[in-house]
Amino acid sequence: MILATLRTITGRRGSFRGGAAVVIVGVILVIVIQIVVHELRPGRNPSMGGQSILDGTSGAVTLLGIIVGILAGALAGSYDVAQGTMRYLVITGARRSQVYAARVVAVALAVLLIVAVPLCLGIAASVVLPHTSSDAISAGAVVDVAWTAIVNVAVFALISMGIGSLMRSNGAAIAISLVFAIGFTPLLLLLYRVNDTLGDATLASSLGRITGSDEGMSIAASAVAVVVWVAAFVGVGAVRVQRDEY
Repeated sequence: MILATLRTITGRRGSFRGGAAVVIVGVILVIVIQIVVHELRPGRNPSMGGQSILDGTSGAVTLLGIIVGILAGALAGSYDVAQGTMRYLVITGARRSQVYAARVVAVALAVLLIVAVPLCLGIAASVVLPHTSSDAISAGAVVDVAWTAIVNVAVFALISMGIGSLMRSNGAAIAISLVFAIGFTPLLLLLYRVNDTLGDATLASSLGRITGSDEGMSIAASAVAVVVWVAAFVGVGAVRVQRDEY
């Protein structure tokens, strides 16, 4: 069931295949720009590869990957109901909890497929292209970039899947998921004006802490906060699937 659901997600040309291609193109642009900048001003930019490309890869894969993950997750949650196929899944005798659990795992696997190729491309370029010793990358830096991209994309993809399962409409699921990620999540950081603990528990701050780009609560507490955020949306979607009429 997991593989069938994964094939359904990855088979969507617009949201998944096209989106994954955009992430790859984003990394290619980072590489090309770095090469051009080096050729134009080799004195000021002595390295083609190294840490500069790795940093650019991290930003491109994380930013574009989150958007693609949101599209894939939202559609994974809403598509079966919106297209009327959920009733046939239920008729087969498969339990709703199994269908939903397979969807969760499939979305997580789809995230790995979204970020794997562009990450490998960017990391390879950062190693192969000429760079100075000061710009040399370490294994730890590579792990940090991969961890940051995978965690951020997976979190927003799973949250969007929960929203999609709740909304049952493709367009509404995508719109609300994007608003949540782009508007509501940063807005919650205003809670720092009320209380530092509340601010540390927001999704953006907790994600920043566990990926090493922010300070706040302990890493363990931040990880728990991220799990709670994801579980809340995934849980609401699960309740809707269990109780809905198809």
